[in-house]
Amino acid sequence: MTPSRLGQFWRAWRRDGRGVAAVEFALTVPLLILACLGGYEAFQAAAAYRKLSSTTVQLTNVVSQYTTMSSSDVSAVMGASSQIMAPFPTSNLSIVLSEITTDGSGNATVTWSQPYNGGAALTPNSSYSLPANLKTASTSYMLVQTAYRWAPLVTGGPFGTINMTDELYGLPRQSSSIPYTG
Repeated sequence: MTPSRLGQFWRAWRRDGRGVAAVEFALTVPLLILACLGGYEAFQAAAAYRKLSSTTVQLTNVVSQYTTMSSSDVSAVMGASSQIMAPFPTSNLSIVLSEITTDGSGNATVTWSQPYNGGAALTPNSSYSLPANLKTASTSYMLVQTAYRWAPLVTGGPFGTINMTDELYGLPRQSSSIPYTG
């Protein structure tokens, strides 16, 4: 091709508008699909965390109404988590239910602790660091700690699982403490 013919070809090619829309479509559609999938996953993660927080609050409310806790009571309360977490599976949910008691000086110790679904129970009679606003002398608190491993459905490969945690302290409502009877 001679330089003049090459120049003519180049100018004609630049002015030719056929296929521009197809090229623009091919370049933007993958980005739009990624944005939609990312938005979906972000919404699902937010919904899972909302369910986790709701589970923590509801379990704390229910446990705080007991006067004693037996192993069957703990199982029943922990089992209710599947109803609260729905439609998310509870296979990735772990819960630890504990009673923390402060002495006359406000020093906290773990009175009892019960795990659920792989949660790590706190060691009974070990010291525990309460938030400063909860260091009231001679008080018992019910502590519910929840953790959820959320795996994105669509984009799970590149991002892996997201670990979500929540915890809440509650005061016993019917008595000064809630002993665990086993």
